[in-house]
Amino acid sequence: MINPFGMEDLFNKLKKRLKNAERIVFIGIGEVKMTDDAVGPYIITELLDKKNERFLFINAGIDPLARIDQIIGFKPSHIIILDTCTLNKEPGTVAIIERENMTDLVPISTHTIPIHIVIDYIIEKIPNVDIFMLGFVPESIDGFTILKMYGEGKYSIQELNENEDLPFFGFQLTPTLKKTAKRVIEIIEQLLQVI
Repeated sequence: MINPFGMEDLFNKLKKRLKNAERIVFIGIGEVKMTDDAVGPYIITELLDKKNERFLFINAGIDPLARIDQIIGFKPSHIIILDTCTLNKEPGTVAIIERENMTDLVPISTHTIPIHIVIDYIIEKIPNVDIFMLGFVPESIDGFTILKMYGEGKYSIQELNENEDLPFFGFQLTPTLKKTAKRVIEIIEQLLQVI
């Protein structure tokens, strides 16, 4: 089922779905060098300091399979994937997308392997996991014309290379998706306090 929401509805739906969550992995997927396709990694990067024994934030970039051992090793009860989708709605719309709809709604052009295959593998290893996606309708997925390092002056090239959750290049989300991402970050921060 696909459910596009306003932000208040999104918070309430997630709170209800996660009420019995023991451990949650949030996985951001997308190509950082393609404007709004980076919304998942952007949100994860902003939440990295919230990681603890119950919540894990992974910036999987374009290759979530490369982080599969870490995901499975965390033994999550819930996994939330953050990625763009091709839902026919206004840019900035956020929807909860279930596994059965991902084949049709999640682009594979920037992914090394389709996300539904990664999900099926995870479910094979953790049969009772509740896994779903927060899908974001992008405004643009154009490639960058100018590349800047992420956190220029804050991180060295070595630090960016050694921390696989930090992107190498800076984000260039459209204003629409940046506004949506900031609101979703606030919602996730609220959820971490109440679940």
